[in-house]
Amino acid sequence: MNIKNSIKVGLSLLIALFFSGNIFAQSKNVFHDRGFWAKKPSIETIESKILAGNDILEMGPSGWDGTLLAIMADLPLETVKYLLDKGPDVNQMTHHSNNYLMWTAMKGNLPVMELLLEKGSRTDLINSHGQSLLMHVAQSGKADKELYEFCLENGADIVNDRDENGKNVAQVAIGRLDDLSFLDYFVEKGLDLDAKDKDGNGLFHSAVSSGNINKLKGLVAKGISYQPNLQTGENAFNFVGGGRSATVSLELLTYLKSLGLNPANVTNTGQSALHNLAGRAKDTSIFDFFINAGLNPNTANADGDTPLLLAVSRGSKEVVSYWLNKTDNINASNVKGLTPLALAVEGNNGIDVLDLLIAKGNKITWQDKQGNNLTFLLTNSFRGGLNDYKEKLQFLKDKGVTTKGQPLLHIAIEKGEFELLQYLLESGLDINQVNANGYTPLHFAAMNSKDTTILQYLVDKGANTQQKTEFEETVYDLASENEALGNSDINFLKASK
Repeated sequence: MNIKNSIKVGLSLLIALFFSGNIFAQSKNVFHDRGFWAKKPSIETIESKILAGNDILEMGPSGWDGTLLAIMADLPLETVKYLLDKGPDVNQMTHHSNNYLMWTAMKGNLPVMELLLEKGSRTDLINSHGQSLLMHVAQSGKADKELYEFCLENGADIVNDRDENGKNVAQVAIGRLDDLSFLDYFVEKGLDLDAKDKDGNGLFHSAVSSGNINKLKGLVAKGISYQPNLQTGENAFNFVGGGRSATVSLELLTYLKSLGLNPANVTNTGQSALHNLAGRAKDTSIFDFFINAGLNPNTANADGDTPLLLAVSRGSKEVVSYWLNKTDNINASNVKGLTPLALAVEGNNGIDVLDLLIAKGNKITWQDKQGNNLTFLLTNSFRGGLNDYKEKLQFLKDKGVTTKGQPLLHIAIEKGEFELLQYLLESGLDINQVNANGYTPLHFAAMNSKDTTILQYLVDKGANTQQKTEFEETVYDLASENEALGNSDINFLKASK
């Protein structure tokens, strides 16, 4: 291959690597299975799995390895010690660029924290979200001075520590902290309970997301301000339902209103409480509360999303039906051009919701500017569950949506979903179809595969090994430049179709 073609292949590889770096590299290591650790396996059981060929040191998908999953599953100290004695790097970067100690701190497990320190764990790391070890203790919500003292004794700065949003330790802790008397400990250590984050929000707004009325009343009794944020135009209502396990009740809303706060508040970016809650709340009386307070159910935020558009991704049929009855334009789209039906497909909502949207007049003919249709969105949102995918794809096809011309095979390869790829090929998709960048599925796999398995599969299924890219590269050219295939025999890619 000449220099010119080499440069072209290199460019192709860069484009491909931008999209994917883990093609069909899925692990079958039992230690990567959360269900295995949830059963609290004994040391003997773990040892037997190792002898059976499972690698306890291998890093799993998304940065979770066996030792970390064991810690997160609260296995006994002796079991964790046994795993650490196997030699994992206690400072290797895991999910969110945390080391083991950070995750253990969030669990509030002091004995394991001390063990990790003995093993050489660093205490000065900052993860990908700008969070320190101390912030992970705060996230635990535990009113345990020993956890905080552990951090302080190992270099933590409780006064000046901030996360990526500018929140201090108290603001991070307050969402899960039930014992408000523990705030006195923070004050003793020099924390200012009136401090604001980088957006100008304080402790009260951080606490609202918990939905705990008694906590909010306790903060007010301590003199913590609940006044609106003039910097962003937010008030406490804009934080309702923000926590992962937040409780949203009419009692909470009534309490906030009793403080003189406006339920119909709209922020400087056009965000209202309805935008925040449309896809989260399940009780439609919550929506009635805000609409009766003066909010328009058809107002879009800065992203062009109305409450309906925000509800359709994961909202129940009842919730989506509620917003459909409030909308004045069933086919309104956001700034990305996504309609309610497109968002429902992309969000993997149920067929009952898709059917409802179509029955109400949502256009089944949606396409984006690149010509991608609803089958593209469905495939691109695939997260496992092939039977569910089959059912939804057939539903869309029955409604007249075509798979022709859609790069569904490329998506399956990019995601590393072999069963999905098999199904799509069995469904009759063109194995040599090019995507927007001029690559066939075989081209795409040649640039990204970790071994020759998928390449051989595609060739056996009839993929054209001689079809060239727009840069005149063959499949063999692309595979030759893939370093992961450096020790593999790829001569079969030279063969004719």
